[in-house]
Amino acid sequence: MMSNVDDDGRPQRTGSVWTASAHIITAVIGSGVLSLGWAIAQLEWIAGPTVMFLADCYRSGDPLFGKRNYTYMDAVRSNLGTNIYSSTNED
Repeated sequence: MMSNVDDDGRPQRTGSVWTASAHIITAVIGSGVLSLGWAIAQLEWIAGPTVMFLADCYRSGDPLFGKRNYTYMDAVRSNLGTNIYSSTNED
């Protein structure tokens, strides 16, 4: 008798709880990543890039240890500088 086949004649499965969990996690994360582009596209040309800009601006500099931007104006100042409103940029 062949012991390397299942009852249906196909090769015997060798998966475990760990491999099944890994497949479930990658499927969930993969579908989330693929749907991100669709979600941004639904926001059109103005809101889509704005949301992406704001998502990237939560911390300025280093994403882990950078200064937190608590307001929209903090994010603007950290990315564009503090003299963006003056008519002459004199430092």
